[in-house]
Amino acid sequence: MVHNNISWRMRRVLFLGVVCDSISAYLSSTTTSNRRQPNSRFERTSLYSTPNLNDDNIVRDHATISPEDMWEDHYFASQSIILNSEEEEQTYQRATHTYVSSVVRDMTEEDKKAFLEEISTKTINETPLTSINGKDTYVDEPYRKLRLLRRRLSDPLWAQIRLEAKNILDTEPDAGPQLYEHVLRQPSLVDALASVIAHEIGTELMPATALLALILDQLQLSDDINLHLDLIASTNRDPSKESTALNALLFHQGLHALVCYRVAHRLWQAGRTGLAYYMQSTVSSRYSADIHPAAEIDGGLYLNVGGGVVIGETARVGKDCTILQGVTLGGTGKEVFDRHPKISDGVILHCGACVLGNINVGRGAIITAKSIVTKEVPELARVSGVPASVKSYRELRNDLFSQASSGDDGDDDDCDLDCQMKKKYESYLEAFQELVEIESCMSNGENDCSDALDEMLKSHV
Repeated sequence: MVHNNISWRMRRVLFLGVVCDSISAYLSSTTTSNRRQPNSRFERTSLYSTPNLNDDNIVRDHATISPEDMWEDHYFASQSIILNSEEEEQTYQRATHTYVSSVVRDMTEEDKKAFLEEISTKTINETPLTSINGKDTYVDEPYRKLRLLRRRLSDPLWAQIRLEAKNILDTEPDAGPQLYEHVLRQPSLVDALASVIAHEIGTELMPATALLALILDQLQLSDDINLHLDLIASTNRDPSKESTALNALLFHQGLHALVCYRVAHRLWQAGRTGLAYYMQSTVSSRYSADIHPAAEIDGGLYLNVGGGVVIGETARVGKDCTILQGVTLGGTGKEVFDRHPKISDGVILHCGACVLGNINVGRGAIITAKSIVTKEVPELARVSGVPASVKSYRELRNDLFSQASSGDDGDDDDCDLDCQMKKKYESYLEAFQELVEIESCMSNGENDCSDALDEMLKSHV
């Protein structure tokens, strides 16, 4: 009797199993027959194929289509720099390194004229003459006069940042403590950046006061120019509608990571590798950007957010480059010593792009998102894919280049606001470059440096 019950139960289980399998097979076949078949055009389109632009719904390779993305316009004349004369090259470089605040644009004509006259005839932050001559100052080192004279230069960017801060106080009084601490009470742009970053990355091991002194002590005048250009790049190339120089100064994480890198780079050059590694580690944990202190980065870099960016020890990055999040400039693991890429001027590296090995990326090239580059990239090329290959070339923007060069001649009365501000930036950068040359002369131990410094001191006191 027990045996019969077991057999009946087993037969019942087997029967239910067969029924379930039949139902499952029927549902599967019905779903497959009713499912929409994939578009064959999607299946045939690969990364290296040339898409037909007349078809809708097609997978498009943006490097092949050559879109006009916003980051291309800032370096529209990279080929023109090669073809045109040296004078036009300088005109182009100056034209891209300007910033005009919306606060200034919204002024009345009388207020604009008064503001332009003020930054031309009056020093933004007056440094007492006694301090420059060596009295009543705590600075006791050979470059004291250079650093104090730097503060007497009329910086149009710093003047506009202070103007934006005062304008914010009218609508956001609660922002007063932050603006007074980091902007309004600071004597220069570099001092303001140092104040912001010191309070951001300060730790118990190295508090904000020690970091502030370290940053101001290590940065040289050439670094000041690079940071000036970095901040303008962070403002002009930011896609946000609310992008201002004040917001970049206070909140732009990529810019802050660059400042910390430049401090760590000076520490590395001075042989203080331990402290340089400490700065790198702190920046990596705070801003998620791992930039080796020995890497070489020129001015005008737009580092989008810093998140996931890795730049190796022997990498070099040229002027006016754009690096978005997740970019890696690393090695292949098959090379030693000089093993990282060399990025030329004006290169755009989109999100997640990887450039591996000791290779050169030509001037004005574009590496599209998620591409892996292991071979040389020619100038003005758009590369994409895994491994990356050339999809197209950027066209010359001579029309925009001529527009950027127009308006340089003539009186201020015949020049619009952008043209006048560009002249202010030109005169400021020229005077700053003289200080950089004097600093380089003093570093090389030449004897005629003091005479040039005294002459410049007389002209700015």
